[in-house]
Amino acid sequence: MKPAVWIDLANSPQVMFFAPIIRDLEGRGIRVIVTARDFSETVPLARRLGLNFVPLGRYGGKDRVKKAYSLLKRALALYKFVRGKGVKLALSHNSYDAILAGRMAGLRVWTYMDYDGQPANHLAFRLAHRVHVQEWFPDEALRRFGAKPEKVVRYRGLKEEVYLRDFVPDPAFPERVLSPFSRPLVVARPPSTSSLYSKGYGEFWEVLGVLRGKGYDVRVLQRNPEDGAFARRYGIPLLPRPIDGPQLLYWSDAFVGGGGTMTREAVLLGTRVFSVFPAAGFLDRKLMEMGMIERLGVHNARSLVLHERKERRVRGFNPNLREELVGEIVEYLP
Repeated sequence: MKPAVWIDLANSPQVMFFAPIIRDLEGRGIRVIVTARDFSETVPLARRLGLNFVPLGRYGGKDRVKKAYSLLKRALALYKFVRGKGVKLALSHNSYDAILAGRMAGLRVWTYMDYDGQPANHLAFRLAHRVHVQEWFPDEALRRFGAKPEKVVRYRGLKEEVYLRDFVPDPAFPERVLSPFSRPLVVARPPSTSSLYSKGYGEFWEVLGVLRGKGYDVRVLQRNPEDGAFARRYGIPLLPRPIDGPQLLYWSDAFVGGGGTMTREAVLLGTRVFSVFPAAGFLDRKLMEMGMIERLGVHNARSLVLHERKERRVRGFNPNLREELVGEIVEYLP
């Protein structure tokens, strides 16, 4: 049996990141086995992108005890699934279930990670044989999470470049999906309230209320179950789901986020980006230093002036990132 790579998808950003890597590996004749957790848009997105995968396991909820139980339950199910399938390498973007299952099955385990505020890095960085982190990931955080220097591999660029390199703007998108709308158009996505690192909403909804009061067209992409109630309270329309996130960001005039994947996508797609996240990760902090993300709170939102974008362009830090990541995997396999 030909050696296989196993990739586990635990949330929707991981689907976007791994989909082109999976296609490139398969294009080189490498056997790839994919599993996906039923959480948020993970499974529907994997289907929409045409991935051949096995749905396995569900979201464990916000409660820490239930999260731990769900992790162990899914890890055991993944272990039973991958056993005997000729898997040589287990890949994930900090899928804790898959990392644990991979070690249980005696596989070589690699993880990718680009956020230093996740407490569960303690588990992932200690169990993984190789830890791939973005080049600016703080050394202090690697030491704190138990990632020994010999297992750390740094990559240049943002992981979102792996798939946004293929982005092609669709001029019909705004009228087809957002109509009626006015400019400047402000798209917002709340911070996660279900993650271990969550600090709540901060001033997110109050900021949106101020922007809406100034006459801007503000739309929210729902992330948490309770977002709908907040949106109704502030009179802010929710965007339809599922929706093409990169197209949405590209055709918006500003993005207000709580850090994370969509914030970095907006940066790469040239949109003006604001963060209300009270505990920004290292990437957000670095992009703020570079002037690509602006801090936004209720106080400066009152004086903020937004305009329709005059120029729309895609930027990047490392156009070869996908080839570099795929090359490392191919080089490891026999």
